[in-house]
Amino acid sequence: MEAYRYQEFAYLVVPIMTGYEFFVAAKKERASRGDSPLGAYILDICGFIFMALIPALFIFTIACLEAGLFAFREETLARLDRYGVMFFFMGAWWQVYIIGALRARRSQGENLLKQVWIPFISLGIYISLLILWVSPWGLKWVSLGWFILFTLFMAIIKPSKRTVERVLWILAGITFFLENILFLWLETVV
Repeated sequence: MEAYRYQEFAYLVVPIMTGYEFFVAAKKERASRGDSPLGAYILDICGFIFMALIPALFIFTIACLEAGLFAFREETLARLDRYGVMFFFMGAWWQVYIIGALRARRSQGENLLKQVWIPFISLGIYISLLILWVSPWGLKWVSLGWFILFTLFMAIIKPSKRTVERVLWILAGITFFLENILFLWLETVV
């Protein structure tokens, strides 16, 4: 396996953490209601997708590309690999927003700094430095600045945890939508 492929395994940190957060949110949902509501099942399914299915597809495409063991056309596998890499490159941002929203949902008390903002800023710095390390136009610094300024702004205005959750879900949706538009545009250009 080529050396740069090992570095790609570091991208699995964010989806696995997202899956973990979905599982923990489902557990808390069950505990708070005393039964198993539909929302807990949906959260469990999302946890499974992020923690098991996405890493399995990622590892499958890398192994097949490196070993040349794909029964179908190489172009199909290369396209799947591109989708996966774009999912991890660009997807890390909306996944960090989802992690923040899920943590805000289950946070105790009004102190969101330790429960939401420190993990949020840590993951933001992690993905900014990992993914955009050699990016053009100083995107690494733009991403770092965005996470730091957004966190400072939210810490200064001190919104309720419900407002924080909503804002982060909205940012996740917008980022997911814009990411897919960008990816479609890049697919047509490349």
